[in-house]
Amino acid sequence: MEPKDEVNKVEEWIEENPLARVLLEKSGLDKGVLKTLLLYYWSEDVTFEGLAQRLDLKKPGAWKRWRKGLDTIIQSFYTIELAVYSGILDAETAKLLAEDLQDYVELTEEEGDLEAIRDRLEKRMVELKGQGF
Repeated sequence: MEPKDEVNKVEEWIEENPLARVLLEKSGLDKGVLKTLLLYYWSEDVTFEGLAQRLDLKKPGAWKRWRKGLDTIIQSFYTIELAVYSGILDAETAKLLAEDLQDYVELTEEEGDLEAIRDRLEKRMVELKGQGF
């Protein structure tokens, strides 16, 4: 696949995927960082130089976006763990989050009824929103 085709594929996935758009809006990532991460992990044998060319950045800029995205994801994970451990997030909310993670794994691995999984995710998203998330 041509580099510009890969960029278009990532941009289309973000724009045409309602769940991805909602999650991006509520996440600690911005669209540029998400694009960088997706291009990096969806491409074969990608280098930071190649990533920079696809994104019209200099090589250090591509690496910094990738690093920022990875750091944000890891930091978010530890923040959730701390919130559950300290009692900031109640057990019910923690269970909803754990169920979400399991469903995302199944969705990614295309296991089970994908439409039912999407429905469960949307239902829990509404439940979490009702709890202030």
